Amino acid sequence: MATITPGATTSAALAEKKKLRKGFKLFDMIFYTVATLLGIDTLGTVSSHGGQVLAWLLISALTFLLPYGLLVSELGTTFPQEGGVYEWCKMAGGSFYAALGSMLYWISNPLWLGGTLSVTAIAAIKSLGFANTKMLFGGTKLNDALSEMGIALLFIWGTTWCSILSLRVGKWLCVLGSYIKLALLTIFALLALCYFFRGYATGEHLGMSDMLPTGDWGMIVSVILPVLIFNWVGFEVQNGAAEEMNDPHRDVPRSLLHAGTIALVAYIIPITVILFTLSKNQLSNASGFMQSFKVVARVVPSPFGPWLCSLIAAGVIVALASSGGSWIIGANRTYAIAALDRAAPLLLGRFSTRFGTPVAVSILTGITATLAMAAAISINTFGSDTITALFTLVLGFTISTTTLSYLFIFPSYLILRYKYPHVPRPYRVPGGLPGAWLVTLLTFGYAALTSYFILIPTDSTVKSSDVSRFTYEATQFAALAVIVLLTIIFYLWGHTEKREQDLPSPESQE
Repeated sequence: MATITPGATTSAALAEKKKLRKGFKLFDMIFYTVATLLGIDTLGTVSSHGGQVLAWLLISALTFLLPYGLLVSELGTTFPQEGGVYEWCKMAGGSFYAALGSMLYWISNPLWLGGTLSVTAIAAIKSLGFANTKMLFGGTKLNDALSEMGIALLFIWGTTWCSILSLRVGKWLCVLGSYIKLALLTIFALLALCYFFRGYATGEHLGMSDMLPTGDWGMIVSVILPVLIFNWVGFEVQNGAAEEMNDPHRDVPRSLLHAGTIALVAYIIPITVILFTLSKNQLSNASGFMQSFKVVARVVPSPFGPWLCSLIAAGVIVALASSGGSWIIGANRTYAIAALDRAAPLLLGRFSTRFGTPVAVSILTGITATLAMAAAISINTFGSDTITALFTLVLGFTISTTTLSYLFIFPSYLILRYKYPHVPRPYRVPGGLPGAWLVTLLTFGYAALTSYFILIPTDSTVKSSDVSRFTYEATQFAALAVIVLLTIIFYLWGHTEKREQDLPSPESQE
């Protein structure tokens, strides 16, 4: 079957795409996508909100994850172009619409890598490796900060290097990380069951009635659902490397079905175990994976406890790197394609002849992550409480900008249904146009809800940040304004460079 990809490209894009190498197979795509979906550190956070989380996990899987997978399956098979998100948004809303969507999609990843994942990796070493979260490497704050930066640099640039290597090599970080995440969750579930049956879980436990959704809609829409949506997003990341897939028409829907099922089961089992094995007061203290693991690790005999904790710490670090690496591999390609289309400086679109990967934007990702890491560690170590709170707000918002990008992606699907109705679609969302409207409204509704509470939080969220509502919201909107300004600067920069010849998109043969 011959499929015609609508739209236009540039001579620079055609030249750089010649460097791409196919080799992204179904097996790779499944576990690559699992790496993007499965976040182990939200396990305790989700569970600490009580039994109704399990009900909302299932509800969100049915009303968001499923329609999201159907939507991306159609987009990914109908328009299997490198840099998927940028190309979909460009065909739907034009180049600047795509430039802003892809900037929001890309910029959160280096900040996440440097500002959250690297700090969490250090916390894993201290909490599990040394059993002391407050320990200072070298005995002083300065030595500790320098040591933490050294560890974080290895983490950041090791992950970045995996994204620079050819996809045939770099993908194995994601595949290995997926296996390790599943192993960590399995070990945790087994320890939690042992913890329960050996009588350590004392106090009042949750009952079946606690699993039902409550009337506390403020907490549900502002806390529980946003965390779950953050867990579920990532289906489209693999389409950043669409032209490196062996058979996107066949493999995209199959990989999403398998990856989504694995992620759903991987969340349901440990969350169910932790909700029913830990007592209510213990749940409130298990606000993260490492805290939850330390609670249930009491059942491990003392000679083996430290050894197991060190092994778990190493696993957590690889798992964190795989999460960051999977997003970076896809998002870097997305922004590189934007640069080749003059939506950003052309330099960022250069692909390596040796590896077939976007080296320039990958290096920019590493540099941005390094700056975010250095700022996070320095401010947390030496900054005042006010400065630390403000930095945390800015960093938290910029990491959350991925969710804002879906406000561009989801409508693009429906627009393309109307704009290019005659383009052959190897896979279609069931139900015709009503089905297309349904999956768009459901996914866009969740993304809009989450984005709203990122920008305009509840009173309890503001109170916990130790700043006023005005300061909180001004900080969020100022950070968004900076991102929009950076998008405009890069967009104008790309358009003032030597113009490449515009060419029609070539036909792709299956």
